[in-house]
Amino acid sequence: MKYINQEHQKFYQQTIKSVGIKDTYHQALFYTLGIDKDCRSHIHDLYDFQNYRIKLSGINQPWQTTGSMQCTLLAYNLYNGYVYKKDYQESTPYDLFSSEYGFYFIELVKLRYPNQTKLKEKQVIR
Repeated sequence: MKYINQEHQKFYQQTIKSVGIKDTYHQALFYTLGIDKDCRSHIHDLYDFQNYRIKLSGINQPWQTTGSMQCTLLAYNLYNGYVYKKDYQESTPYDLFSSEYGFYFIELVKLRYPNQTKLKEKQVIR
């Protein structure tokens, strides 16, 4: 996996270990939330570690920036299909993948959907 920095990598590894759930939903959630420093700093506003679920109230926190909001919305969507109804535009691939975090969002898709994104060996085009 590719990380934006060492803090991202450390956050991801520690969070996955502390939750104790290593399915693709949690991997994608914590990988994405770990990309942005504000999300890392406010992880308890975004995820309920006691009940193992996302906190939708985290979307409306005053610390949210454009980048942290993009990470939050994509993480929530890949975790359980959540769609931000207030402003659909903010969570479209057009907006998300053109952001400063676009490269890492592509890595995230590989993490969340490993079977669908594996390079097919000996793929033949006829």
